[in-house]
Amino acid sequence: MAESSFQPEVQYICPGEDYEISRAVHLSRLAAFYPKCRDCVHRHDSSQLTLPIVEQAETVTRRPQRENLFTDEGVRGVYLNELTANKAGEIAGAFASLLWEATPLAIRTVDSPVNSQSMEQPSAGTRIIGTPATNISSSAGRSGPQIVIAHDERPASPDLVTGIAKILRRMGCHVIDIGLATRPCFWFAVEHLQAAAGIQVSGSGCDPAWTGLDFVMAGAIPIERDHLLQQIAERHKAGYQRPTRHSAGQRAVHCGPIYEAGLRKHFHALRPLKICIGCPSRPVRDVISRLFQELACQLIPVHIPVRSRQMNDGAGADAQRLSQAVQQHQAHFGLLIDDDGQTCSVFDELGHMVPARLVTLLLAEVMLLEARHSRIVLEQSVAQSLLRPIDRRDGFVATSEPDRWSIATMMRETDAAFAGGETGRYWFREAMPTCDAVLTLARVLQALSRSDVDLSEVVIRLEKESPR
Repeated sequence: MAESSFQPEVQYICPGEDYEISRAVHLSRLAAFYPKCRDCVHRHDSSQLTLPIVEQAETVTRRPQRENLFTDEGVRGVYLNELTANKAGEIAGAFASLLWEATPLAIRTVDSPVNSQSMEQPSAGTRIIGTPATNISSSAGRSGPQIVIAHDERPASPDLVTGIAKILRRMGCHVIDIGLATRPCFWFAVEHLQAAAGIQVSGSGCDPAWTGLDFVMAGAIPIERDHLLQQIAERHKAGYQRPTRHSAGQRAVHCGPIYEAGLRKHFHALRPLKICIGCPSRPVRDVISRLFQELACQLIPVHIPVRSRQMNDGAGADAQRLSQAVQQHQAHFGLLIDDDGQTCSVFDELGHMVPARLVTLLLAEVMLLEARHSRIVLEQSVAQSLLRPIDRRDGFVATSEPDRWSIATMMRETDAAFAGGETGRYWFREAMPTCDAVLTLARVLQALSRSDVDLSEVVIRLEKESPR
């Protein structure tokens, strides 16, 4: 009998991974054009797969791999390909590490020494943005920071939020999970629960395959690239250690009813108007539907898919869809809301998109009727054209950069009643500076309920007052 030669067992490990997979998984990934198969040494081990499949797997256009997932307003990446639950947890842990370090600074004034590693260098006359010292302590066994977590409705979100909660607890942070929530509701929860900070898993502004993380500090101050976000990225890259050996707990809180109760007071004494609403976010649509149940207004929903869009593009597919719905149903106006629940575009009864600067002037007019001599914060791009019209309405103007951190901070410093510009984000003074498309809807309804004038006529009047 001839001796049988020993054939060593082949190990299948995808490039960049440290665990072994079976040959069946290898073949299934190869057949599905798994991106890493293009660089695999076993890519020609195709068994019963046809040669064209193998050849096509090598020639499929590569998706650019981004080393930095941090954007101007948060973290964004393709689910699993770029951003996993583990990586999201690591980023959240870096944020928690910075929160622990910043704790002693929360009670210092600008006259006190500032640690060079602090999360934000204060400007003259201001205090460090943070939580009261009673919420955080860097000593072992003491209470850690309370962090609110939430997620949007994308299928990947529950996976990422689970990974984030696990790491935050391990970092000694007390986790408050409010579950599925819109961004405005999430911001409200951070303020209402007096948390040290908040993290929301959200892919807003991106296509369906994407997901990400948004961060806010105490008082629902959004964190952006030039304000703390870069430090989170640097800490994540450099690495960090646990600040305490004691893991913290987690509890669930339902803030939706309280958030909606605060909105309901704005929906009263309205004309029986007909409104077309288009929004890809189901939670936002649900909030609006519940608010309209007791109103004489007629709500006409317009289907808008989840995808990336330019909200100020009147020729875009979603803008055209809403415009046609307004004309078809003879609505008084239409509102297109992005999936962040904040950015929106207004359409008049003719289906024309109203320029954002004129929406800003209209809403400022409504706010100044409620409180004369109020401060109005304008994005710098529209300040010149809207300065005089607002001055004639007995308002005072402050200007700001258009990013969310700058607007929110300026509104707090000046106690402003309203802020707006050309970004399609409109801010109102509630318990905190609040950017919420539902509030924008309420204020437009109030503006049109003061008379029987069509929105297009109002726009013409505003255009004459504030020419470009």
